[in-house]
Amino acid sequence: MELKPLCLIAARSGSKGVPGKNLKSIGGKPLLVNGINKAIKSRVFRYVVVSTEDNKIATIAKQSGADVPFMRPKKLATDTATTIDVILHANKKLRYISQNTESDLFIVFLHGLSLI
Repeated sequence: MELKPLCLIAARSGSKGVPGKNLKSIGGKPLLVNGINKAIKSRVFRYVVVSTEDNKIATIAKQSGADVPFMRPKKLATDTATTIDVILHANKKLRYISQNTESDLFIVFLHGLSLI
């Protein structure tokens, strides 16, 4: 079986430095959409999943071709939440959803701001 990684993009709504940065337009599209499009077009990933606590971000992510199979808890969408905690939460949720307990699920985390 060919293993293709799952792409995880974390996008929270509560940025203090640049409020609403994930939905700010870059090149005519929201930053989040640019990242989703690049991940999909790469054809590297089996799925592109967005982890967010925000309904508007979730809707835009879905309209752009990403999956949003769960909503991130508010406590993992704060300035003090760590990236690793977000990844571990996503891993746990994805394994539960897919009932995957084996080691054939692997996640590549793409930081939204690195996709400009």
